[in-house]
Amino acid sequence: MPADTQYLFASPEWLYAIPLLLACLLLRRRRGSSGSIDHPTVRFVRIWAQNPDSLAGRLGAFLFVLGAMALAVALARPQIQNSRTYTTASGIDIMIAFDLSGSMASADMKTDKSSNSISRLRAAQEVVDQFIEQRPNDRLGVVAFAALTKACSPLTLDHRLVRQIVRRFHLNFIPADGTAIGSAIALAATRLSERKDTKSKIIILVTDGANNTGELSPIEAAREAAKLGVRIYTIAIGTDEGSRTPYMRNIDAFDEKTLKEIARITGGEHFRANDNTKLEDAFGTIDKLEKTEAKKRNVVTTQELFIYALMAAAAFLTAGLSLNILRPHPAP
Repeated sequence: MPADTQYLFASPEWLYAIPLLLACLLLRRRRGSSGSIDHPTVRFVRIWAQNPDSLAGRLGAFLFVLGAMALAVALARPQIQNSRTYTTASGIDIMIAFDLSGSMASADMKTDKSSNSISRLRAAQEVVDQFIEQRPNDRLGVVAFAALTKACSPLTLDHRLVRQIVRRFHLNFIPADGTAIGSAIALAATRLSERKDTKSKIIILVTDGANNTGELSPIEAAREAAKLGVRIYTIAIGTDEGSRTPYMRNIDAFDEKTLKEIARITGGEHFRANDNTKLEDAFGTIDKLEKTEAKKRNVVTTQELFIYALMAAAAFLTAGLSLNILRPHPAP
């Protein structure tokens, strides 16, 4: 985090000496009351009256006062304080399993922003993008699946990369239509199991279909994920009416019973999102349930600057003393 920089004095009371020294410097040339003595002749003082002030008299006092002022600043101890706040977060590892099967093209997701409906794919992309933005301290990764599965992003704190990947998803991203939920869970759980020192591991499964391909069933995959300490939150996206598209060929889209069982086995929750608002609510609930613990530590560093004022004081005093030695006041 950026540092908060302050300039201050540890003993500022010494600075009150500066106005007094300035007053002395200004008053040193002020004439006092005139004085006189009676003497028959003043010829013997004529030579001194011609040059009453020597170089030491003109500059020496000025340098001594400057030296005393610099010494006062040094005694006031000027400092630079940098205050920096460090946040130590006990983050959560989150893998998002994103359904990219053909049925995600169904435009049955209503939004508050427009009277027109948007596709399930676009609705999921927008909400997942917002969710990632709200989890700055967590490692996130993405698995995409249709009939096949693909690890698109490893667990990373580079959320900009993850968001770019999600935004670029399209229906032909995986050129094999189908829904391999069991394989997607297995791949996501495998990625999570690679990290040992983490507080919590979760999978968010976003799908609009029933498992219809893959070598591993969703229930078997959920049991294996539970053994690894992984919780799974399942989100069924879309409406019953919108599930019948040319992509689906009138195949029943939802298997909520299985999705609920996956969540139960792993200690997660199941959500049904038949519009954009409920989809946002589902991710909002997950965001509240899976909170990251963050600890803040404030570190203050101080840099002393009195040495520079002390060096200036030594330079001024040395110069004034040198003038008095090399060019002394004329003797009477």
